[in-house]
Amino acid sequence: MMQALLQKRLGDEFQVESAGIRQGCAGQTANEHSILCMQERGIDLTKHQSRWVGDLNLTQYSHIICVGDNEARQVSEHLPQNSRTIVLIANGDHGGVPNPFEKGLPAYRGCLALLDEVMPEIAQLVR
Repeated sequence: MMQALLQKRLGDEFQVESAGIRQGCAGQTANEHSILCMQERGIDLTKHQSRWVGDLNLTQYSHIICVGDNEARQVSEHLPQNSRTIVLIANGDHGGVPNPFEKGLPAYRGCLALLDEVMPEIAQLVR
């Protein structure tokens, strides 16, 4: 959801990509609740396929944006020391973006609401 929201906000002049920290989830489609939440926004996630961060050359990206401390730690293990700054979104009062997986549609909508709240700041940082 974060990838799609940020891509929409930044437009075609930027390429936003997504990867996760669970290697076993690579190749899976988006969760049905993510698909539904984004369909409500007119964004189609049905073709999304997850990737594992360890399969990517992270040094090619100008920004690496993580949803929480745990994710940031795991992503940093795939980066040469001090090669890129990892940005933690919603770090302030929220402590990151909670993972809504297996918590039902209301949790996905709550996650999306928090992403909406922080997305202007993230987009400004990327620009």
